[in-house]
Amino acid sequence: MTIRIEAYDRLPAAARAIREQVFIRERDWRPEFDEWDAASVHLLAFDSVDSSDRPGPSAQSPSPIQSGQPDQNRPVVTCRFYADPDHPDQPGRYIIARLAVLPEAQGRHIGSRLLADAERRIAQAGGTMAAVHSENDHYKFYEQCGYRLPDEVYEGGRHGWLIKDLILGSEN
Repeated sequence: MTIRIEAYDRLPAAARAIREQVFIRERDWRPEFDEWDAASVHLLAFDSVDSSDRPGPSAQSPSPIQSGQPDQNRPVVTCRFYADPDHPDQPGRYIIARLAVLPEAQGRHIGSRLLADAERRIAQAGGTMAAVHSENDHYKFYEQCGYRLPDEVYEGGRHGWLIKDLILGSEN
């Protein structure tokens, strides 16, 4: 498995398609697209594993995003990040948002690799903290990636902000 990660200063069509599938069709989340898309750095992870090497039913039924794409150009994970304007008391805080992993790429650590890449880019830009908003069914994923859940939870704990301190040059 070879993963290639690319950064964009505009929302690429492939990232839009992944977010539409994961957040709108699978989770019925709306509105998915907002003003932060224009101010964000967008990351896309491309997978080069042949579908015949992939376990389970996804080998027989690739997502619409995969159809007709050469293996080395199959986008499977996306996220965005931007400097957090809502916490002037925490300079260097960035938001990592809209981490979306296609079903056929889940469980293969591509999402955690893309998250680590976003953290590295943020630290290189002078950021000192990453914050992610998540539903409680994904808290464990972020905690395994080094995030902690402070008191910023709401809706009875169903949603919350998780944070992680970043150090340039470390494996965060």
